[in-house]
Amino acid sequence: MKKRVLLLLPLFLGACSDGGESPIIKIEKLSVKVDSDNNGVEGEDYANKMDNLPTLKVGDEVEALLLLDGNGAELKTFKLQNDEELATKLIYKEEEVSTEGNLTDEDKGQLRFKDGVTQSQVIVRATIEHVDENGDVKLEFYLSSKAECEGAEEVIGLKTTNEKEN
Repeated sequence: MKKRVLLLLPLFLGACSDGGESPIIKIEKLSVKVDSDNNGVEGEDYANKMDNLPTLKVGDEVEALLLLDGNGAELKTFKLQNDEELATKLIYKEEEVSTEGNLTDEDKGQLRFKDGVTQSQVIVRATIEHVDENGDVKLEFYLSSKAECEGAEEVIGLKTTNEKEN
């Protein structure tokens, strides 16, 4: 019996990686709204050129349009994994998200998808509230699907400055 289970184990472990069932987070659009009169910054799409993101400060806003794809499987949970440096707001299609129980909690940045949803779009609006001396502020996302696979993680590193130095 043990030998049979051991022979089947590679099939179970390889099913996720070979089947390509891990979910995907794709940044479709990334824009910046600066809380000053800097011209030329607002409205530009940084999704494919994140190295060119301007330096941000407290009060500046970042908006990310994310495509969430279960890669053939149903979506399960989307979660923001940020610290207190950012105030965030999620914009999503309410008909795709479950309101049962406490599985969806917008204040904590967590969405639980209804059965049958394999793709969705979520807009994340983040306002910088605090910048420490290191200037490390990140937008972090996690997506899981109902497939027996690891979830997807995506991180957007934001360059920030503390205006007190000026």
